[in-house]
Amino acid sequence: MRFELRDRRRQQEIAAVIRGYWKDGVTVPWFDLAHRFRLSQSDMEQIVALDDDRLQKRREQSARVTQLADQAFDSQHGRCEWDSVIKKLDMPLMECLGLFDASLSSVPVRSLPKIVDWLPDDFLLLKDFVQRFPDTLTADDQRLVSAFMNVKQANCAMAYSMCIRPRMKADLFELITSYHDKDMSWKDIYQQIPVFASIDRLQGAYWHFKAKTFSGHKPATSRVRWTSAETARFHEIVRLHYSHGGKYNCLRVAECEFPDKPLQSVKCKFEKIFHGQRTIAVADMKRVKALVDEHDSTEETTANRLFWNSDDEARLLHLVTLYDPRAVDWATISSELRRNVSACKHKYRQLRKQREPKRVTEHADTVSSAVKELYTQNQSVDWARVSESVGLSERECLEANQFGDGKARWIYDPDTFSWDMANRMTAFIETNYSPPLPVNYTAVSNYMWIERDDCFKMAGLLRGEMTWTKDVLAKVVELRGQGMKYKDIARQLSPNLTAEKVSYAYRRHTKPIRYVPPSAEVKQQIRALVDKHAEQLPFLELR
Repeated sequence: MRFELRDRRRQQEIAAVIRGYWKDGVTVPWFDLAHRFRLSQSDMEQIVALDDDRLQKRREQSARVTQLADQAFDSQHGRCEWDSVIKKLDMPLMECLGLFDASLSSVPVRSLPKIVDWLPDDFLLLKDFVQRFPDTLTADDQRLVSAFMNVKQANCAMAYSMCIRPRMKADLFELITSYHDKDMSWKDIYQQIPVFASIDRLQGAYWHFKAKTFSGHKPATSRVRWTSAETARFHEIVRLHYSHGGKYNCLRVAECEFPDKPLQSVKCKFEKIFHGQRTIAVADMKRVKALVDEHDSTEETTANRLFWNSDDEARLLHLVTLYDPRAVDWATISSELRRNVSACKHKYRQLRKQREPKRVTEHADTVSSAVKELYTQNQSVDWARVSESVGLSERECLEANQFGDGKARWIYDPDTFSWDMANRMTAFIETNYSPPLPVNYTAVSNYMWIERDDCFKMAGLLRGEMTWTKDVLAKVVELRGQGMKYKDIARQLSPNLTAEKVSYAYRRHTKPIRYVPPSAEVKQQIRALVDKHAEQLPFLELR
């Protein structure tokens, strides 16, 4: 092969982009893809063929693992004996669970919706198995747990939540009460329900639940009732005011919205609405998936839109390349990917950070050599010629260049400063690094041919971040003496500088100094006078 792929991820990305065109029934733009990936059409077709072989091998392995798992099914315990599958395939347990395909299996999946439906052995096995994962299980981890236990994924999530935070529920309380009626000891009850960490925890949770449920609570009629319209208003308050002022402002708005309700009831209702709207319960994932499948029947649609697969990432990169970098239609891209605009922007920023530095580093030496040769000949750099000779875009060449001999220095002088250079830098940044892309000041320095630190200072000056040196303060005092207003002085120093900053710097510089520390000569005179009159000074007698 004439090409070399350094990682499998890039190979899968190329194959995913081409399959996306085939799936949409669109002619593959081989010329654009060849310019984008620096590969010929035959090389990319070969990559797709290799990726198809990889997928076919994985499907064969998945069918093999599923077949062996069905053969190793233990009907007495209702789950597969995975130890025998591991010995036959000589593969790790997690890899076998990842290849297991429940749609090809003939074994019926168990349904254990309540914690009392779980046998003690199953619950202990689940507690031992989930210790291999972090504190929070991802969607893929839940699928592995479901395959290992042969229990529905939602039921495993419920049991897992009981493992990490045991709590007493009504069905569990009734079961323990029935055991009490049979005169069973707490030790025997704990062996039947090994949910809590110890027998003492089980006893405490049982008596606390009983006291809370059956002791003298206020009747339900004395509680504050909330209508559906009031609940909808709570949701609207969280949606409108959370991003502006955070949780505190949302609560203040809710208290003002319902002045006739008790303050404690408003706070409790707000906490329920706030946390319910900011998080999604694991038990509701099945209902969310059913709603998504009802509105979209594509195979890639999943209930959990927080995770990005390789196809989604490749599709996002392709959609962004269809627009001008200065005018990307993020609303259209978000509707195509069925995600929020902020999620698309955040993911695109991550992908650019992962791909651009690696690509730029690979060509740093070549670009620097070309820039050095042109600068030696002409004392200037034509970035179009550098881009043509290296085979990269002008922006990539600007980011990769490490040659910096002869770069000028930029020092701010309020008397001789001109905004032409700053406007030129602003135009370059707006053209090549429009949001959400972060500004690469190495490229800015190479474009302006000014030291990188000086470009930082110029950008800070454009944002209104002034360094109050003696020359700048002298200029402010001079203009203020001419009767100029603070806002006019700020506009003359920097377009984004505020009048409040100029006023604060001026008053701090011109206010009288109330305390002047004594000099060395004054200190010596004081010591001499103290030594001379030491016997006459009214010192207290030391005891």
